[in-house]
Amino acid sequence: MVLVKSSEHNPPAPTRKEQDEAMTSAALVELDADPNPDLTEFQPGVLTHSIGQLTKGRQKHYYSDGNFNLIRLIFHLLKQTGPAHVFMTTYSISQQSLEKVQNALNRGDLLSIRFLIDNRVKVMSPIPFQRLKASFNYRCVSLHAKVALIENDDWRISIVTSQNATDNPKLERGIIFTDDRIFNFDKTHLENVFKRGTD
Repeated sequence: MVLVKSSEHNPPAPTRKEQDEAMTSAALVELDADPNPDLTEFQPGVLTHSIGQLTKGRQKHYYSDGNFNLIRLIFHLLKQTGPAHVFMTTYSISQQSLEKVQNALNRGDLLSIRFLIDNRVKVMSPIPFQRLKASFNYRCVSLHAKVALIENDDWRISIVTSQNATDNPKLERGIIFTDDRIFNFDKTHLENVFKRGTD
């Protein structure tokens, strides 16, 4: 038996030029805007006050003054949706966030989760990246988008935000969409990006 390093069987990561050439722009056809979006006034403290409950068919616009990150927001929404599949993108991720995700999987609050992360996480956050690599379904690409998709039999939610999966004391802005068309638009595009991502 000959033992070889697994890295010897991995294809080389695509160059920046190759990734840029592979990127396909996508645009959603113009939709009628939600005539009555939920514009949530920021309230410091728990997410129940900052975000509250979702209403199907309505957008929820919010600000966070650093009191919750994207992972905590997902968990808050799961209390309303029930267990769901999550597919998210993030420019950065922390060990603490990954531990919370693993705990949620163990409890059954999450049915599954996939991560699309920026290539530089490997260098910027090597310890969380090793945890991600050992325990989760992920792909690396060149990205700065922060999107989370939550899906089960009753809900299709797209979160588009400036927030990452790390705690950050800065002002953040986001929109939560409950429109199937927006969810499908995001999922279709991100599935294609996930397929061409690397380890």
